[in-house]
Amino acid sequence: MAPAPDFIAKAKAAWGSPPDWILALAEACQRDTQAAVSRRLGVSGSQISHVLGANYAGRTERLEQLVRGAYLGAIVSCPVLGEIERDRCLEEQSRPFAATSSTRAQLYRACRGGCPFATHCKGAAA
Repeated sequence: MAPAPDFIAKAKAAWGSPPDWILALAEACQRDTQAAVSRRLGVSGSQISHVLGANYAGRTERLEQLVRGAYLGAIVSCPVLGEIERDRCLEEQSRPFAATSSTRAQLYRACRGGCPFATHCKGAAA
């Protein structure tokens, strides 16, 4: 049986001195599995692998915010739900409008109506 991958060593080798969120991502993969972390964050395992290896060609801001919310305890003040983790904030923003749920409708409007944490609007905080 092959030894388990050392995600922390991979990140340190690729990044030199990795940012805190990269270390948190590597530690989460080490503790759980890369597949479990990718499911929790809603991203692909290959994206995580490429980011840890410092060779991901895309933008990493969204992944950084997901990691900060899920593993570093980043909290935002949602105008509808109150204080929530940043990863949940991003998840709520990506959900569609639903007229069958008053909370869902409020969230949809708030996320697109000037919330400072919204990523839909140009110039919004990531």
